[in-house]
Amino acid sequence: MDFSIFRQKDFFPSFVSQRLSTIPIDYKEKYHLIKNADILGSKQLAAGVVLLLNYKKNQNGAEYVFQLIKRSDMVLQAGDISCPGGMLHPKTDKILSYLLADRIISTMPDRPSTFTSKMDSENVNLVRLFLINSLREAWEEIGLNPFNIKFLGALPCYSLTLFARTIFPLVCLTPKPFEFKLSSEVEKVLEIPVSAFFEISNYALLKIETPPGYVRPDHNNLFPCLLIHDEMGNEQILWGATFNIIMNFLGIIAGESLPVPSSSKIIKKALSINYITGHN
Repeated sequence: MDFSIFRQKDFFPSFVSQRLSTIPIDYKEKYHLIKNADILGSKQLAAGVVLLLNYKKNQNGAEYVFQLIKRSDMVLQAGDISCPGGMLHPKTDKILSYLLADRIISTMPDRPSTFTSKMDSENVNLVRLFLINSLREAWEEIGLNPFNIKFLGALPCYSLTLFARTIFPLVCLTPKPFEFKLSSEVEKVLEIPVSAFFEISNYALLKIETPPGYVRPDHNNLFPCLLIHDEMGNEQILWGATFNIIMNFLGIIAGESLPVPSSSKIIKKALSINYITGHN
């Protein structure tokens, strides 16, 4: 792959949008599974997140970066790096999707009709719903104006194994700078260059340590991760759902050019009982 594409400000959004339009979207199937689980008494949660891209200048010139959040000590998964987003509020988000979704989808680099024509009406409506869900949460968390984005497309769902939760990811671009207004749930915003994911030296394996009895013994406790450094030089660990969503996104746009995470470097991380159970 020609990695200079990440520095092509005007071409990259269209390239991403075109690639995303070629993949099947499983929102309908996953949403039905969640609804059926609720009927059977097995509570499942649905969450929309927005994978934000922005074109930034850095020491190497300028390139596209992912805008991610680091969760504060006010939330149970404190310290985790994630996409802005959160739980679906069905009634509120449905009303907002009727009012706002078409205007936001119309910002796609290519014709929105090309995107929607490849999905049935139920999938289209669910993309609209979770797009609004993710942008509402992003506005609450970091002050993102939903009209200061370009919608690039949807990614397949990602279901967590540790929690009964399915994530519906949408990809958006922030074409204009904006001032972050962080809620109490967000410690800071991290901007990670897309090119960082193509440097094999940035990868490691994360060994999760948990209190006895809180994770089934057949669960894997080694997870691929990306090691990054913030503006203060502190090492941050990107792992779990957000890591996998980004790797899936990059696999779609870059194919086999994406490195295989290294197993030669192992980082340890202890999870508290509160983290695992989701309760204080």
